[in-house]
Amino acid sequence: MPADRMTTHPERHFGFSLCALAIAMLTATASAQAQTTASPAAAPAATTSPAATAAPVERDGNGQALQDLYKAAIQEGGQLTVYAGGDEVTQGFGIKAAFERQFPGMKLNLVVDLSKYHDARIEEELLRKDLKVDVAHLQTLHDFDNWAERGLLASYKPIGWDQIPTAYKDPQGRFTGLFMLTFANSYNKNMVSEANAPRDYADFLKPEFKDKIIIAYPHDDDAVLYVFDKIIQKYGIEFIQKLKDNGVQWVRGTQTPRDAVEAGKYAISTGTSGTFVPAESANIRFVLPTQDPFLTWAQTGAIFKGAKHPAAAKLYMSWMLSLPVNATPRQFPLRKDVAPPAGFKTMDQYNTSPTDFLAFMRDRARVERLKSLFERLIGPVQGISPLKD
Repeated sequence: MPADRMTTHPERHFGFSLCALAIAMLTATASAQAQTTASPAAAPAATTSPAATAAPVERDGNGQALQDLYKAAIQEGGQLTVYAGGDEVTQGFGIKAAFERQFPGMKLNLVVDLSKYHDARIEEELLRKDLKVDVAHLQTLHDFDNWAERGLLASYKPIGWDQIPTAYKDPQGRFTGLFMLTFANSYNKNMVSEANAPRDYADFLKPEFKDKIIIAYPHDDDAVLYVFDKIIQKYGIEFIQKLKDNGVQWVRGTQTPRDAVEAGKYAISTGTSGTFVPAESANIRFVLPTQDPFLTWAQTGAIFKGAKHPAAAKLYMSWMLSLPVNATPRQFPLRKDVAPPAGFKTMDQYNTSPTDFLAFMRDRARVERLKSLFERLIGPVQGISPLKD
């Protein structure tokens, strides 16, 4: 599942490869380093501006500021384990570096894996009564409903809670969106002109793109599956054969296509993420469809009630949602008080709906039917996990 998402990166400047994971640093140095691909493990890049420095101190639902939470986490032992949805190990490097730099003495064990593997890992730990995870932020949004119903999640309203749209959080504070992720289309600027960039999905059938397309298997990742569900709803099931006839390399992991397009091995891809305003030096460009629907969702996180490090978990959740970390989003912002990247409108003015994806993820019977359909249309998923290749 992920492609799982928190929009990839070693120090994630939303180059998100998408899926995106590296949270931005709160220092100028980190900000400068943050030009990479993003992934679901990643969160919005951040910088500390004079305005942000002068802003009122943010506090969580218990009235605690980051420094209060930091002190409690250190007294607890300074340890924390986070399971982050993503599809490349490097997607966790930025978050770990930023967190440990911001909070000296803290040790963050951040484990990146596909969300569909993390939820199974968590279930095993629960059954063995040996819960290792403190916080999880994943693409498998339906898991949070299930865990909350089973009484497995702690109630906590982190810093920034009032700025998170109601649709992306549990009213009791048992889980909340931590950052927004968008999947759309990518192209290599040296192989495709901006004027000919693939915007809507029909563009992928152009003869000039024959044998230059790379896409993650839709039946291996629920986010890509959602995109392909939208494709066949609009263009019909016949579109898949036409796409195959134009030459597609199917792969595992949503960062894999981004890396291949950046390297010039392929010209275009869909079902990937990327920074809305890329670094000029990057070869890859990320574009939103003009007419067709595309995917955006809130990568969701929660603290487990049985967490061994509850104070550190609260610090992490509040840090992730704090204004400095969210001040410079590379894709759509999660917080209501943060503007979208320069040149882009607010998310509600595009053909994308995070709540529609949430409904999709909750309908597991339909998701399984679609997986079976695309396996029949495309063939079985081949290859080892993208985290091991």
